[in-house]
Amino acid sequence: MLGESFKRRVVDSGLSNKYPVEYQVLAMLWAKIGTSRSRLSRIVRQIRTYMWSATDCHYMDEEANRPIKALLTMNDIVTALERDNNGSVTALAEEIERPRSVVHDYLSTLRQLGYVVQDDTGTYELSLRFMELGGRVRENVSLYEVAKPEIRRLAEKSSSELVTLSVEQNGVCVALDVVQGEQSISYDFTDGTHFHMHSSGVGKAMLAHYSDERVTEILDKHGMPARTKNTITDRDELEDEFEQIRESGVSFDREEYRMGMTTFSTVIQDSSGRVVGGLSVTGPVHRLQEPEVEEELTSELLSTANIIELNYSAR
Repeated sequence: MLGESFKRRVVDSGLSNKYPVEYQVLAMLWAKIGTSRSRLSRIVRQIRTYMWSATDCHYMDEEANRPIKALLTMNDIVTALERDNNGSVTALAEEIERPRSVVHDYLSTLRQLGYVVQDDTGTYELSLRFMELGGRVRENVSLYEVAKPEIRRLAEKSSSELVTLSVEQNGVCVALDVVQGEQSISYDFTDGTHFHMHSSGVGKAMLAHYSDERVTEILDKHGMPARTKNTITDRDELEDEFEQIRESGVSFDREEYRMGMTTFSTVIQDSSGRVVGGLSVTGPVHRLQEPEVEEELTSELLSTANIIELNYSAR
């Protein structure tokens, strides 16, 4: 057990409020190495960044031949603001380990371009400009326009569940449209969320219909990190599940993406059989594990996917 005195020191420093998930690690580090508050805070931010990137899938493509350092720095700043919701020049400079003057110049430029906003206290946060750009990109995806009315119909029928339309881009899943029923449990999953394919029902459904070469390429590139204790992290086990998915047409995520939640998923294919996306229904385990509920939702899911496929092919 960690000494109570060290835990009190962490609480008194205010770091336990800033980094609640890392509270025990923070106290242990302080007890072991007795470092300064600023250095300890920096260490924990690095731990937090690693944990965040391992569980949330934020896509980074293969390294460019001649990467532009200025764009990489900008990405570090935007990513830090996304993760922490907001930040001051000093906090961001510490987090990305760049001089305050450099970070200030980047933030000033991003503010001029409309990508960040600054409040009265001098704190910066991302602007809704990103929503505008993302919305325009989504409008250009034909599957979104075709599926939109059917997604909402399915959400109305399954009023306590979350309905999601997803696509695969560069080896990761992207939530293209997320609709919550009126009685749905609040679920921190929104349009644009990126997530690993192996840890979700819809990702597994799409992988099951890909070629062996494509599956290997994706898993080699992005790995199979465990999001929960139920996430499949063994390739042989995942491939065994692929056979069941192809036979039934449905993929199940039983608390593999989030504990307490279950997801039923299926793929959406074009007239040539090419996978263009996937459809999911997510809800609490205690409800979706009931046989009659599973049967009803599976039927509705497959029926909705079939209608979307027909409309997509006829467009």
